[in-house]
Amino acid sequence: MANPIRLLVLTVLLALSAAPAVAEILGMQVARKVSEAEMKASLRAVDLVDEKGAPLDLNALMSSGKPTLVSLWAHWCPNCLAEVAGYKAIAKACPQQWNVVFVSARAADYPKDRAKFKSLGLPWKIYHVGPSSRTDVAKAEAARAFYGETLEGGVVTPTHYFIAASGAVEAIVAGKMDFTEADRLAAFCGR
Repeated sequence: MANPIRLLVLTVLLALSAAPAVAEILGMQVARKVSEAEMKASLRAVDLVDEKGAPLDLNALMSSGKPTLVSLWAHWCPNCLAEVAGYKAIAKACPQQWNVVFVSARAADYPKDRAKFKSLGLPWKIYHVGPSSRTDVAKAEAARAFYGETLEGGVVTPTHYFIAASGAVEAIVAGKMDFTEADRLAAFCGR
């Protein structure tokens, strides 16, 4: 069976045919303060917590033997909201195939993001970068890299990290993904 992440990335590349042939990050291209390598490495160092402050062991998820999708999400982001139908399609077609993690794109927006996310009826939780990023320099740098900080100090939403079952980050896609497209859903579900 072909690697589902590779199939999905190929599908994304075909859909983004107007994008440069060799892009640092697939999809929307913006000037960033951090490199692709720093963004990938941040997944091993960033602290994510839920609404009760309980940590998410992202390293354990990434080492679970299942592929993992980590998406930066915001209640104010029209592209994030446009993806909801696709995420519902994933939840229906292959809910156990992947580890799916949503992270608030701005920690300060987390209460609003969580409320909106919960109202949409998606079966996953949404997390935020933990408070350690305010007091620990290394954690703050990991958070900036994880967010893919732009030169203006912002974040591109949505941003998706596709992580293979081996734990390697195979792709970062900045911008809207439409998982309602049959070929993309099939690639995501490994069919």
